[in-house]
Formats: sequence, structure tokens, C-alpha cells
Amino acid sequence: MTLTITVERSGPAIRAALAKHRPEEGAAFEAEFREALDRARDTFDLAPVEAVLDRWWGIAAIRANPLTDAEKEQVAGVGRGDVDGLLARDDQGNWIRM
Repeated sequence: MTLTITVERSGPAIRAALAKHRPEEGAAFEAEFREALDRARDTFDLAPVEAVLDRWWGIAAIRANPLTDAEKEQVAGVGRGDVDGLLARDDQGNWIRM
């Protein structure tokens, strides 16, 4: 069983997760976040800051929880068209095995 690492949805937590796993992405996050803060300061609108957090939060969570070798093989298999054993929903919303 794999332990899932959660990343808090905050600037410091996202920055730390990105800096640990992909420093170049950490730098990109910092630049986007600072730009959004500058816009918020001028407009009193936090929407740009929230958008940056939304965008990078998911990326930080993915970086903190890289795919296992088995998951990488499954992704590669799908890329080759092999969907045997995968689950999908049918038109009624029921799970079906591919």
C-alpha cells in the first residue's frame, strides 16, 4: 500500500512541495504567485491569487506522489491502446471493466 502525501492548499505548502521535487517548477510558481499578489494589491481582487493556487496545488500533489512503476506501465499500456482490466462508467453511470 502506498502512502499518499497531502499538500495543503497554501502558498508556503505548494512552494515547499514543488521546491523539493522540481525546483524549476517551484521558481515558476513563486513568479506566478508574486505576479498575482501584485495584481491583487492593485485591484483588491484575490481571484488571480486563487487561480494560481488552484493551478499549482494539483501539480504539487502530483509531484509529491509520483506514479509507481506499475502505474507508469499502466499509463504506457493505455498509450499503446491496451485498456484491458481498466474500469470506466457506462451510459447509466455503472462501472464496467474494459
